[in-house]
Amino acid sequence: MPQLKVVIIGGGVGGLTAAIALRQHPALHVELYEQATSFREIGALIGLAPNGLRTLEKLGVEDVLTDEIGFRNPDPIPMIYKHWKTGDTLSADKYHNVPEKRHQMARMHRASLQKALLKKLPSDVLHLGKRVVDVDVSDERRVIVTFEDSTSVAADLVIGADGIKSRVRKSFVPDHELKWTGDAIFRSTFPYELVKDIPDLPRNSTHFTGPRSWFFPSRMGKDEFGVTCSFPVNDQDPDAPFQDLVWNAPADVQTVQEAFKDFNPLVRAIAARIPSVRRYANVAGAGLKHWTFSNRVTLLGDAAHTHGGAFAAGASLAIDDAYALYLALSTTIQTSAEVSPERLAYALSLYETTRRPQSDRVLRVVHGMITDHRGRMGRFWEEGVEEPDEEFRQRVAARLDPVWLTEHDVEKTFEKVLTASREVGVEVARL
Repeated sequence: MPQLKVVIIGGGVGGLTAAIALRQHPALHVELYEQATSFREIGALIGLAPNGLRTLEKLGVEDVLTDEIGFRNPDPIPMIYKHWKTGDTLSADKYHNVPEKRHQMARMHRASLQKALLKKLPSDVLHLGKRVVDVDVSDERRVIVTFEDSTSVAADLVIGADGIKSRVRKSFVPDHELKWTGDAIFRSTFPYELVKDIPDLPRNSTHFTGPRSWFFPSRMGKDEFGVTCSFPVNDQDPDAPFQDLVWNAPADVQTVQEAFKDFNPLVRAIAARIPSVRRYANVAGAGLKHWTFSNRVTLLGDAAHTHGGAFAAGASLAIDDAYALYLALSTTIQTSAEVSPERLAYALSLYETTRRPQSDRVLRVVHGMITDHRGRMGRFWEEGVEEPDEEFRQRVAARLDPVWLTEHDVEKTFEKVLTASREVGVEVARL
């Protein structure tokens, strides 16, 4: 019997995870198309929360559970927030139900995660140098994806996992707007050897946060170290630097050192050891009305929910998206004989219903945070009014507990959605 042909656009964390998951389904034939000409070892420090790690374990991607790839805090805490100037603790996240060390928040180089995912995929399903220019659903059954090199591919199902600037999404939601959050972000990764002799270097990943700026240094895996930091840009001044919307652009280390010169001595010491940095303009967009188009194109990861990297949750969200889609297709289409437009539409409905509530909540929280932050920055730029230290401390101490995000159980959520669907009379056997 013919298989359902699935084309995944995008070879990032979400796309690779989707390929690994969907290839386990006997009724699916999976191909992945990536615009880059090679899977280069680029990227920055990323975090995988317990939800993402548990999902990857279910899919057999066990390398990410090792200390070789992922650094886990020696103390059982996901993150500590410390005062930018004094270094005293303002807040700390905690685990609610993560008894296994291997499932605790892991910091790693994006390239290490990518390498672990690629190990699970045969090279013949990966097609590189394929930049999408159009996704056409005018055919009643098929989707035609056209690439910049004038080639095209036909599929029964297309999954847009091509990131926050998704070209698949643009084919169906051309007016979706990404807005700059007003901050400049700098990232660096380098050998741990360069900083390990710094006195009082934190044993746990520590977020040094101030009223306007923040500096996050952390070990990555066994031998690497990463720094991500951010400061606001005065977008009311047309001559202010860093207003261009760049992504992974080279930057000057002295810019970071100057921006954080008033932070505590430990931050200054780390900044002095940074060998090189890359700059990013953080952007975010509103929630989409839906992720599925013509019942044969759907989105996942940053293509579906453009939250701009808040909570360091992008990778884990994309991983859970991919797994939810796998669960939906596995439940609805168990053999090649059961492939039909009706079953595919039902599967995509289950997938979106499973994932939308969480991603919509992420976007609501993110946009609320952006609005509050820009309000504070507006007062600072216009009036020179800095947030009082006591108010700042209280705000950080009152942070939202991210457990709803980091320990989310996507499989349990899917089961609830499936049960609710059956209770309203949807039976797969009738489709």
